[in-house]
Amino acid sequence: MNHIAVPGMTLPAVTSHPAPGYGRNLLWAGLLLLVAGMCVLPAGPSFNPGRPFQYLLAVSLYLPALIIGFAYPRRWLEFAKRPLMPVLLALFGWAILSLAWSNARRPADEFMRLLSVLLFLFAVVQGLGNDLRRQRGLLLSGAAVLTATAVAAMVQFAFHATHDDRLTGFGVMANANLIGAAMGAGILWLWPWRFETRGQRLIKWLAMAVMATCLLLTYSRSAWVALFTAVFVLLAVRRRERAWQRLVLLLAVALGVAIAAYPELTERGLSFRPQIFEYAIGLIAQHPWLGWGLGASFTIPVEAGTGMFQVHTHNLFTQITVELGLPGLLLWLAVWLGLGWRAWHFRQEPIGRVILGLWLFASVMVQFDLPHLIDSPRPGWLILWLPLALSLLLPSVVTKRSSAS
Repeated sequence: MNHIAVPGMTLPAVTSHPAPGYGRNLLWAGLLLLVAGMCVLPAGPSFNPGRPFQYLLAVSLYLPALIIGFAYPRRWLEFAKRPLMPVLLALFGWAILSLAWSNARRPADEFMRLLSVLLFLFAVVQGLGNDLRRQRGLLLSGAAVLTATAVAAMVQFAFHATHDDRLTGFGVMANANLIGAAMGAGILWLWPWRFETRGQRLIKWLAMAVMATCLLLTYSRSAWVALFTAVFVLLAVRRRERAWQRLVLLLAVALGVAIAAYPELTERGLSFRPQIFEYAIGLIAQHPWLGWGLGASFTIPVEAGTGMFQVHTHNLFTQITVELGLPGLLLWLAVWLGLGWRAWHFRQEPIGRVILGLWLFASVMVQFDLPHLIDSPRPGWLILWLPLALSLLLPSVVTKRSSAS
């Protein structure tokens, strides 16, 4: 059996028909532009991607992915057979079917959002393939873009503080929780990789420190806890003495930050999350099996008599259940838990640790923020769809075991 010959990773190659070199390069650039566009391009209402961002992705990512797929149709079949994809495609099929009873204002837009997610996953497979250098290069380049964004956001914050003293970004990331999620993703993209020279290691830790500072200034409690959880586990699974030293240091830093920020952290209370959760359960009870449909429009009052309301449940799993019912929830749980299981099995490989870190980070953060699963390109993609896409580049666990033996 053929193996991927790259330093630090020896895994059986996933059988596939790679796209032409120019096609892979175009998709690689499109994936990087997806990250860069989130950082700088203007957003529409509710931090949804604006038209310039959508047009850029259509030309640089979606259209090339379609052309590469139709140039060799068997790629679609190979893509559909990869681990977790059959269950994910069943979830997408159920989501499309739910548009028949959804009150979504523009059902066609909901379908296009789902299609964009599918094309993103396909583009990652075709653009990165089994080449660890391309995978690493994309993640490091994306982290560099996020580091530059963090610097710009902190400079803006120093001169123009927000009304609630929480740092925000630009465009799609012009929200404390959204840029917090992006910074957490960038840190986890860098964390597992080793660098040969002292200068490279210094740049790595400096970039991570910049993004961590930016994340701290967002005062996004969900992002803080999510990043701590991810880094704690990543350190705990390492079989090195220095990992335990860093684990103790992490605990000390986390405790110091929590004590220093305690007044600000408790000032916002629970941010109406219990009330929102209770109301979401009521919505689920009204349509437990079919759900309200993909992209369904509803409002959740958060405080009686104030007119305050939310248009989502602030929790990914209740949001999925509201929209797609219990079948949708069970299908997504199968995908998400399967992703965690695969990430754990490949945790000794750098790309496996990236996936595991993002999976842990997302598993915590989506309990409180980033509730939309099928949505236009936003920071949620970086912690939900990207780790799933990266896992598609790995062989099945059975193949790995047979190769190891």
